[in-house]
Amino acid sequence: MSGSENVIFALNFTGYLSAAFLMEVAMPNRRHILRALTALPVVALTPSFAYAAQPMLRVSGVIGRDPSGKGVEYDAAGFDSLPQSSFVTATPWNDAPVEYRGVKARDLFEAVDVHGENLQLIALNDYVVEAKIADIVSGDGLFATHQDGVAMPISDKGPIFLLFPFDSRPELKHQSYFSRSVWQLAEIVVTP
Repeated sequence: MSGSENVIFALNFTGYLSAAFLMEVAMPNRRHILRALTALPVVALTPSFAYAAQPMLRVSGVIGRDPSGKGVEYDAAGFDSLPQSSFVTATPWNDAPVEYRGVKARDLFEAVDVHGENLQLIALNDYVVEAKIADIVSGDGLFATHQDGVAMPISDKGPIFLLFPFDSRPELKHQSYFSRSVWQLAEIVVTP
């Protein structure tokens, strides 16, 4: 049985998805896999499925800490081992100010030894934003993994949400920074 058949069987077994969606899974992309994983009930997950050990962020491109040439991958524990920071801010996507905790852009870029000037931020649904590294760093960008002390699930902008301290830096309350606030961030590609 191939990997996609396993997913189809699990989804069919739970009865959560329509036949039309199951037909889409035949040629899965990240979005299909994401849907499949979020549709499975927790009881269907076995201890052999180590979600926390799965890579949640890949950083590739013009970086110094990449001897393999394939990029640097972080699972939840690895990402949480980087220096942590937090701030409280309101966003266009929340009704009230929220505390976000995660890794500052400056710290992540230092950890992977960024050498480029630009980057592509790629979400799980293949949404892509291009930005200047200097703008993300000068805007005090935070790759947040926790909201009000709780790890952010995929269903609520997690596992990583790049955002900015809009309340303490009113000049960031602008479409150029709102559009750089990528949720469900899965990959960063650093370019010259």
